[in-house]
Amino acid sequence: AGAWYTYEADQLGQGKENARAFLIDNPDLANDIEKKIREHYVPVVVDAELVAAIDEATAEVEF
Repeated sequence: AGAWYTYEADQLGQGKENARAFLIDNPDLANDIEKKIREHYVPVVVDAELVAAIDEATAEVEF
């Protein structure tokens, strides 16, 4: 029982545990999914000079 988990054209499994087992058995696909998630959600590294300028500008602001 449970919902079907699908990624692109691949049916991963019905229910969380079956999808989890599928990903354990298919590490290349699991790594691809993890890479895409990290690219989407992990912030981009910004220029250190820009960060320093922002820190300096906000340090002068009193809240």
